[in-house]
Amino acid sequence: IAQITGVLRKYTLTLEEIGAFSSADVHKFMDDKAMTINRALLSNRREIAKLFFNLMKSDMMKELSHRLKWEDRVEDWKVIQKNNVVHSFREFMANEEIQNPPTVKTEMENMITHQILLSQRRLELLQHLGDLLPPTHTEADVGEWYKSLENVNRSMGKLRNPKSSLEYKQFFLFFQAVMNQTVALKVYVCHILCSVGFHVPSKLLRADFKELANQNEQSCRDLYSYFQEAMGLWGVHQEKLSQQEGDLQKKLNECRRKQDNIIQV
Repeated sequence: IAQITGVLRKYTLTLEEIGAFSSADVHKFMDDKAMTINRALLSNRREIAKLFFNLMKSDMMKELSHRLKWEDRVEDWKVIQKNNVVHSFREFMANEEIQNPPTVKTEMENMITHQILLSQRRLELLQHLGDLLPPTHTEADVGEWYKSLENVNRSMGKLRNPKSSLEYKQFFLFFQAVMNQTVALKVYVCHILCSVGFHVPSKLLRADFKELANQNEQSCRDLYSYFQEAMGLWGVHQEKLSQQEGDLQKKLNECRRKQDNIIQV
């Protein structure tokens, strides 16, 4: 603006010195040219601001599209995993040995009852994890959920009875077949298959239950880590969007301020 003003003043003085036109005509002519230049500058600034706004809008729409696609993929993954687990479970339960199992020893009944209650509680916690999604929940909520799950796991570990005579091999075969399908539902079958019992050495039983508990704890830690990473990714996404929104607002305000200054000039 300053350079244009200087050029106009320079040529105004030049035209006045030439004397071909009166001073009033020269000033009128230069004023017309100045108005034309101002209109062109304002038009260019409006177009630049509009272009910048459209670019930012396109980026934000792209980010939103990616987020929606990610959510769709997560839902598809959940449906596929659920169907696989249900199919495997139905095939296993159709087995004759499962349909007509041997009787369960009396000393196992109390443990099984507690095992069922704790398994149901753990299943409720695992199902509740699907509700702990951003932005309505934070990493602190997931941390509280994980503490509750650890308490349930510890309670289930205390139920291991050294005098029990449960046949673990049958349970382990089914658990291995199902646990690869999904992490969230692997604990669901514990309270069902614990009622299928035979006589096995107590030492082997305790070792097998300890191994199972370790596998469950590791799976829970992996699931907790996964949701922590998801929360972190969401936080980065939110921070980036907020930063972009702030940058856009600053630039729009700057464009508006410059336009107001030009209009005042």
